[in-house]
Amino acid sequence: MSQRLYSNIEIQEKISNALQNLSDADLDKFCRKSHSKVVFDIKNPLLLKVPTHFTATEKADAIKDEKGMDRYTWDYEFERNGFLYAIHTQWHARNDAYVQRWLTEVA
Repeated sequence: MSQRLYSNIEIQEKISNALQNLSDADLDKFCRKSHSKVVFDIKNPLLLKVPTHFTATEKADAIKDEKGMDRYTWDYEFERNGFLYAIHTQWHARNDAYVQRWLTEVA
């Protein structure tokens, strides 16, 4: 097994920080599966967007997939225009180069 460029936690933290500098339109693109697949080669949208009025229980339920597995984390959540954003947690070695390229482009 080859050495990873980033840990999953590093990816989530770095991307979350960089996303906060994007426009609303660019941020919304990452709530779509197709855009996230092209940019990061992931199977789900990079971001999960929920209204700020969601309760802790609603937020916990929102990050689960149809099988009850957590696919997002609120650990790096941020707020914009009345919405909270959670970030995708499923990262693999094949995604590292995509992450590195995107971070370089937005820096």
